[in-house]
Amino acid sequence: MKVGVGFSDNPDTVAGVRQAAGEALKAGAGQSPCDLALVFFTARHEAGILRQALAPILGDSVPIIGGAAAGVMCHDRFGYAGDQIILAAIWLEGVSCQLFCQGDLDEGEEEAGRRLGRKMVQGGVGPDSPVFLFYDAIKRENDQVKLIMATPLLQGFYEGLGFLPNLVGAGLQGDYVLSPTRQLNGSDIVQHHALALAFSGNLRIDHVIMHGCRPATAYYTVTRADQQTILEINHRPALEFIRDILGPELPPEAYPFFLIFGINRGDKWGRFDEESYASRLCLAIDPERSGIVMFEPDMVAGTEFQVMYRSLDLSYMPPKIEQIFEGLKGRRPVLATYIDCAGRAAAYAGADLEDALVVQKTVDGRAPLMGLYTGVEIAPVDGRPRGLDWTGVFSLFSVPQ
Repeated sequence: MKVGVGFSDNPDTVAGVRQAAGEALKAGAGQSPCDLALVFFTARHEAGILRQALAPILGDSVPIIGGAAAGVMCHDRFGYAGDQIILAAIWLEGVSCQLFCQGDLDEGEEEAGRRLGRKMVQGGVGPDSPVFLFYDAIKRENDQVKLIMATPLLQGFYEGLGFLPNLVGAGLQGDYVLSPTRQLNGSDIVQHHALALAFSGNLRIDHVIMHGCRPATAYYTVTRADQQTILEINHRPALEFIRDILGPELPPEAYPFFLIFGINRGDKWGRFDEESYASRLCLAIDPERSGIVMFEPDMVAGTEFQVMYRSLDLSYMPPKIEQIFEGLKGRRPVLATYIDCAGRAAAYAGADLEDALVVQKTVDGRAPLMGLYTGVEIAPVDGRPRGLDWTGVFSLFSVPQ
């Protein structure tokens, strides 16, 4: 397998596509055509124009797969909230890849996941198949925004498939104001779809999770919830309970996109293990019911959690990435991916250092790098793929030497 990655932040979609595709094809030693292309772009680019410009460059028969991103990164550039495009041209060279698509996410995530899983069973996907899954995370109707949830999607996926494979992925958004976007499913332009790339042969995907958060409190228990809204914690109104913990200096109006809960899927009393935690980010508050609205609906009654604090020190990241490279043991890295929560971007989070710079410096050209700023990140936690918030997921695709 060989991969070339190209980047552009040209506001002209046609010129941007030509730049990104040209860089990707050149990085892949100029071979043409490639077997497939992955392309991600901000909401400032219209999917139809982008695809129309890209098809003749790659070849009309090359599947073009991708969708929205709030920003992107490659080995030496990154950007978000602008005109960014990233493209990975892929030559499979003995690795096989199947694309599975399922629409109607806006009609129900669980049923859509179930149908996608059934399609993958029929396609011969097995428990050991590496899978890259991404889906449209935004539904907007009449100026109302609804988030499409990873938790029910993955539950339905499990029910349709009968298992959950080695899976990483993302819930896609095109900008920070949650504009509606489209996906590219190989041959067409679609919306509210989930797309899964299932690989077989000798490809392996290793990953590591980077939350940048640590527990700040003891364990508390959700005692009443309604969908994604936590109504009671330890039998007290949720807002009142958390306000007593955080103190009056941080008013409830500041909780959205700041307050993070951690669900430990590992040893409750063991040493802190980032790989066992799923982070949950507050989306909004419900003052009338004294509720806290979360991005995912899985904090149901009985869920134990801790309030997490964010670390602005990113020195923990390079050793975790190095562990992945060291674990290759003679295998050849062909693609590094970094799926980064859009909220972790320095300009948005108020940080001094960008995740992207740390990832770029650590990868140091040892593999082509394709990074996305996303709404939801997906990776295995305690052996089961889960939707994550405020998380970076670094993955390394490799083949035998």
